[in-house]
Amino acid sequence: MMIVETDSDPAVWFHMPLRGTGAEFAQWMDLQLKASALNHRRKLTWREKRQTKKFLESSAAMLRERIEADQAFFFGPMPPQVSPLVLFTKQFACDEEHSPLHLSMLVEPEPEPAAGGQVDTAPFVSPHFGEGLRCVRRWPRPDGGPIMSIAYAWNDAARDIDLVLKGHYDDPDLLEAIDDFAKSIWIA
Repeated sequence: MMIVETDSDPAVWFHMPLRGTGAEFAQWMDLQLKASALNHRRKLTWREKRQTKKFLESSAAMLRERIEADQAFFFGPMPPQVSPLVLFTKQFACDEEHSPLHLSMLVEPEPEPAAGGQVDTAPFVSPHFGEGLRCVRRWPRPDGGPIMSIAYAWNDAARDIDLVLKGHYDDPDLLEAIDDFAKSIWIA
């Protein structure tokens, strides 16, 4: 695995460790809670701290065990009352010809939207990887609000890998910040 770096503001996008001991992860989480309090210019309540810790612990466990992500990044400016935004990367050895069809299979594993859902796939240009694809999937929550997943995929012919960046969020206003982050990543 090659390391994905970012040019984004480290006070906005935090690298989230997926490996290491429980004590190291707990130490990282305490630092993130302090950073979140600084971002929001107030002390977090014990309930906000507990909710954030629970979400980050479960996200890290899921990414380690079920998705087998290579790296993850956590969006720091999220209000402490909502679930944080976590994006993860996955690299694949490229054993197929680089093509639009190959990229679409990486970002749209299930091209049919869920009931009442919508799938928008479009070219997405990164200054570091060139042209790739971005797929935004939207579907309604039981309470009527939106749920969205986003996936970006690029073929890096120079390193002979495919890179995928994915995440879920529920605030349509975050799309621009997520796009900016996707443009900021590069492989060390």
